[in-house]
Amino acid sequence: MMSKYRFLRGMGNLTEDPRESSQDSSAEARPYTVSELTSKIRGALQSTFPEVWVEGEVTNFRQADSGHCYFSLKDEKALIACVIWASVVRRIGTIPSNGSSVEVEGTLDVYEPRGIYQINVQSIRPAGLGRLYQAFLRLKEKLAAEGLFDASRKRPIPPYPRTVGVITSPAGAVIRDILKVLGQRAPHVNVLLYPVRVQGEGAADEICHAIKRMNEIGKADVLIVGRGGGSLEDLWAFNEERVARAIAASQIPVISAVGHETDFTIADFVADLRAATPSHAAELVARRAADLVETLVVSERRMLQAVRSRLPRVRELEHLRSRLIAALEQKIPSVEELKHLRSRILTALRKRIETFKKTPLLARILSKEVRSRVEEYKGALVRHRKTLQKIPPLVHVNRLRQQIDDLQERATRRIKQIVAAEKHRLELLEGQLLALDPKAILARGYSITYDLRDQRIIRSSHGIPIGCPLKIVLHEGELAAQVTKAGLCRLPNENKNDCHELPLFSEDNAETNG
Repeated sequence: MMSKYRFLRGMGNLTEDPRESSQDSSAEARPYTVSELTSKIRGALQSTFPEVWVEGEVTNFRQADSGHCYFSLKDEKALIACVIWASVVRRIGTIPSNGSSVEVEGTLDVYEPRGIYQINVQSIRPAGLGRLYQAFLRLKEKLAAEGLFDASRKRPIPPYPRTVGVITSPAGAVIRDILKVLGQRAPHVNVLLYPVRVQGEGAADEICHAIKRMNEIGKADVLIVGRGGGSLEDLWAFNEERVARAIAASQIPVISAVGHETDFTIADFVADLRAATPSHAAELVARRAADLVETLVVSERRMLQAVRSRLPRVRELEHLRSRLIAALEQKIPSVEELKHLRSRILTALRKRIETFKKTPLLARILSKEVRSRVEEYKGALVRHRKTLQKIPPLVHVNRLRQQIDDLQERATRRIKQIVAAEKHRLELLEGQLLALDPKAILARGYSITYDLRDQRIIRSSHGIPIGCPLKIVLHEGELAAQVTKAGLCRLPNENKNDCHELPLFSEDNAETNG
């Protein structure tokens, strides 16, 4: 049945179509096409509201690559779309932000392809901060006055964490980004996921409960609390006072990773460390572990170079020692022979003197001959003494030997000190390397699971079909297994909101049948 009302050009309301007043006019009535009606509505709006000022709170703001800005203005009961064309953005030099309360001036227009109306903004000015942003500033000022933002109360992030707790949605891109970064840069780090809602009613309570439970479980060395980007309303759970106080009360250091780099929440100010994005949070956790491995490699290379550079000097000292010992061994026999000869001469002289004393008469008779012989022996004794004086004295030989022994002892002691120091450094580096060795991790009860179809390591149950053949590598030996069930692993004796250990080196949660 045709309506008897028709939208008249230039009017802002509906009026009775005079063509419908007679019984015969139904044959003449022509319906509007959608395009015609939309065009007429557009003309009516533009003529009725040639210029309007509208106040409201900005939400859903986004700026396209073209430079155009799209957002909505809302109040308690209604919402209207707005657009600021790129040319206007360049002219006014400012753009609104989510949560701010503004007044915009522009013209009403209809986007005919969709049949919706919007405001083409020509100018914009602040009308005071929006309700949510005012609440944000009040809470920020309150907590700052209590000292919750002070750097002195923030805990240091462990440099080499073994287990990272993640509090976020299990279905979002956040957990996938975190697992990807940790898998690439620190595959030895375990990840515990506590699934929560990150926006909407009840999200703040779930986040608080997750932080409390992670502290009670006590497995995580550091917590990452976060979500992806969104509007001020989407991120509001992380601006709740109870979430801020739960983060401040945590005994485990907390990294906040909420939204994008330009998004700031109360949780960012309270947390021990703020990351620009969830991926950045994972990089902060993995960075020092990767740096340690690089440092160990560089230190090992330098140590080996130092040992190689000192070995020639050690060999040179050893060769010098051998030469000195050989020279002494050659000289000692000749010295001993001279000592023996001197002893024989002195003994012979003493015997002659004793004999002379016992024969005084003979001595008187043969005094001239005896004196001659004595003089001869004296001359011989003088010659032998001069000969002995030309030879280095035994004391000098002993002093030289002592010096050589001291040099040998000092060289030996120094070599032992160098070798002991380098051995100790090697042991320290070996211990650090072993702590990061996957075999050492396997020795603590962990395992590595391979998909036998393509020999790749399984890090997630996602995409693994039931019946998939598996190989489980243990510290000693390996097992063949087959998937009978797949999904997130739940810690025993915990409710549905408790944490699940993800399949990165899972200790006891892998559901396999070998």
